[in-house]
Amino acid sequence: MSKKEKPQKKNSLFKNIGIVTSAWLKKYPIAWILIPLYLAARLASPFLNTLLSSEAISAITKGDIKVFITKIAIIIGIITICTGISNFVGSYLQTERTYTRLGVFGGILFRKAMYTDYQNVELSKNQKILGKAANSISSNWNGPEELMSQTMNITITFLGIISYGAVIFTIDWKILLVILAMFVGNVSLQSAAIRYSDKHREESTEIWRKKMYVFRKSTNISAGKDIRIYQLQNWFSSVFDDVIKRRRAYQSSVELHWYYPTLSDVTFNFLRDWLAYTILIKRVLAGQMDVATFTLYIGLIGSFSSWIYSLAGNFSSLRRSSHEFNDFYEFMDLPERKVESATNENPVPLTEAPEIEFRNVDFKYDGAEKNTLENLNFKIHAGEKIALVGNNGAGKTTIVKMLTGLYKQTGGEILVNGKSIDQIGLENYQDAISVLFQDTTPMAFTIEENVSSQELSKTDNAKVWEALKKAGLEEKVSNLKDKEKTFITQTLNEEGILLSGGETQKLLLAKAIYKGGSFLILDEPTSALDPLAESKIYEEYNEMSGGKTAVFISHRLASTKFCDKIMFLDNGKISEFGTHEELMKKGGKYKEMFDIQSQYYVDNNLKEAE
Repeated sequence: MSKKEKPQKKNSLFKNIGIVTSAWLKKYPIAWILIPLYLAARLASPFLNTLLSSEAISAITKGDIKVFITKIAIIIGIITICTGISNFVGSYLQTERTYTRLGVFGGILFRKAMYTDYQNVELSKNQKILGKAANSISSNWNGPEELMSQTMNITITFLGIISYGAVIFTIDWKILLVILAMFVGNVSLQSAAIRYSDKHREESTEIWRKKMYVFRKSTNISAGKDIRIYQLQNWFSSVFDDVIKRRRAYQSSVELHWYYPTLSDVTFNFLRDWLAYTILIKRVLAGQMDVATFTLYIGLIGSFSSWIYSLAGNFSSLRRSSHEFNDFYEFMDLPERKVESATNENPVPLTEAPEIEFRNVDFKYDGAEKNTLENLNFKIHAGEKIALVGNNGAGKTTIVKMLTGLYKQTGGEILVNGKSIDQIGLENYQDAISVLFQDTTPMAFTIEENVSSQELSKTDNAKVWEALKKAGLEEKVSNLKDKEKTFITQTLNEEGILLSGGETQKLLLAKAIYKGGSFLILDEPTSALDPLAESKIYEEYNEMSGGKTAVFISHRLASTKFCDKIMFLDNGKISEFGTHEELMKKGGKYKEMFDIQSQYYVDNNLKEAE
């Protein structure tokens, strides 16, 4: 029985700021110097520009052009320096933040997605979590990078408010009060908009995920054949248009909630300007200040209002990006397999064919009402070849995923040479497995890299050719222009090739031969082939399985005639177990299926010869 999931505890805003800032400064220590320099330049620029206007008016009203020229030269020089620092250092810091997002957090997500338990990326709900995590680091305006940017911006804004606010307070506290009221109202309305966005973030992520799926399929080479032959262009276009319309409707609803803060800003700006101009003009008319000072104060009030407005916007963006960063950590916090013992610290490689045993094994998918597999008990002796057969949906692939360590049973024990997979060490155990899945396709790398499944510096070229020869691909590859250096598909290289179904199976066979695992698992890798071609491929697999523990899975029976024993799976349980002859004599479901399928494994040419 599945336990009710507890709501995940989210990181606070300040904790997330600490995480991203620490990562930034650790990756780029020079930021310790550049950030204060950038802050000083950004803070000084508004004041200097306002001072420049004030000095210009002072020169005009007093007629002191010579003094003005000197002052203006100094001020413009300082403004130029500040602008240069702001632009150059700001651009440099932006690059640092981008590569912190990509190099640090992108790398963390990539490694988690690659190394995490398979169930963490396969289940539908976890796919959504992964989608949100990927979206949170997908651009400069999301998650960690936006957190870094807005943290720096809000620091500038806060310092500006303190310094400029102190000056305004000396002018008249009522102006400061209106501006602060504007800030409080703006933050409140923006917080409501953020809450609305947070509430509907999963909807946004799902729309984005579906849009990317349709886009990828429309540009996929394999899917492109079906799209053209079955004339699916209009259908795909309509689906894409529908997703875009949903995105537009969602964005419109979000933007409506962001309209209210804008409306409040317009109202408060009117009050601010009316009050400021009224107070300052009265002072000019009363002879309490000159026109130049009036200009300086009006500029300072405008700059202070800008800082206040920026603070509200920065704070809202900061909260939004923090929530997105929590999406990132939701995937990071997905639990990993618990190791039962520390005996796998120095694992012993499984070079000999292993013995596999299922003891009272159950498996239930997350959220399912009942077990997919229940109380499975069987033993595969070392070096034994077992055919696991049954109709589609019987649970064969689930067993394969447990055999390969991709799934962990929800009940019972899976023992390898008398020890659990965790005790042996998952990676150590998987090193011993050569497996071909039914949905396996070659990577868009070279033939050599596909066979070795390693980077070229670690690839044994002679071993690659030996594997190609045993798999029956030596002649094909030898006749290619770039031979084993030829790329599969044109995704990464314009001179790449496409393999036929049979050639693909042979390439995958060469991959299994190269690895040379002591435990061979074939999960319906030939399901796309016709029965006769499948039978011949399985014969080739049989030849390479000598001395290994091997499990052949199929809903067709091409693999059964050369296996030591056969397990017939029905509704998640092993209903029949024995040799081919024993099960045929029994006259059960296995015999019924074999009799129906056997006619397809006879070569028509042999029939005609008879």
